[in-house]
Amino acid sequence: MSQTAADKQHLQDAFELFNQMSEQLTGSYQVLQQQVVSLTRQLAAARSERQQLLADIRALQQEASRGQRLSSMGEMTARLAHQVRTPLATALLYASQLKQAHLRPDQHDCFVDRLLVGLRHLDHMVNDMLMFARGGQGGEEIVTLDELLRQVKQSLLPQLNEQSASWSVKLAREGIVIRAQREVLASVLGNLATNALHACGEEAHLEWQIDVQDRSVRVVLQDNGPGVPEELHEQIFEPFFTTRTNGTGLGLAVVRAVIAAHQGKIELDPEYHEGARFVVRLPLPEAQQQLPSEMLQKQQTASVANSRCV
Repeated sequence: MSQTAADKQHLQDAFELFNQMSEQLTGSYQVLQQQVVSLTRQLAAARSERQQLLADIRALQQEASRGQRLSSMGEMTARLAHQVRTPLATALLYASQLKQAHLRPDQHDCFVDRLLVGLRHLDHMVNDMLMFARGGQGGEEIVTLDELLRQVKQSLLPQLNEQSASWSVKLAREGIVIRAQREVLASVLGNLATNALHACGEEAHLEWQIDVQDRSVRVVLQDNGPGVPEELHEQIFEPFFTTRTNGTGLGLAVVRAVIAAHQGKIELDPEYHEGARFVVRLPLPEAQQQLPSEMLQKQQTASVANSRCV
């Protein structure tokens, strides 16, 4: 065989080898593509299954929490029975006095005022009982916290005025939002504020702080009252525990149940000694969790609203 024929043969063999390798690589690439598609589907299925499992776990936790609360209803009923009896008997007494034919106008007004006080107390106890049993279940919406606190303050204005109390709000930035049941959350924040006002008495100072830490919103309420004795720190959130003679012992238990239903937590700050300091943590909506942390955590105080009620 001549040199030219040999070179042609080598070249032809090289082309055939190249074609074979190309076909093998193409086949391998197609196999890899199929494996990638299969793994992607498996990953998507696993992610969906994980999300479903998490949803199921949350549902079971909520159901277990609700079951635990409902199991407490028997004890609650027994404890509330005698507490309801006193304001109910008082209300009945003053209602019966209103039937007198020759009642003076000032006596009539006095009896009506005392009757209303008793009925409001009963209404408050019933609302606490129902909210504790529900644990804050209901529809949710996007809620702006500074607006929510304005709503809470407005509802407490008579009590704030009566006690010459001051109310301040410090925001890390404007427009911090959460997903919540607006009226229920407003009610429990109002409950926290009412407890603080009862503890502080005249010239109470309630200071709210709102910021964002670790993908959660932190809502802090601190007051200038006597604080909570250390030996009671573990008991104040328990149902039926109260230090007030006319208390139901459900106020802070309701607060904790509702905050838990919002996937949040509440705790009493043991390091704060100038009064009481409650810290509520609620999850951010997912859209805000994806923002850079600098935008959420490093901004300075944008607004301080101070007002004194007289």
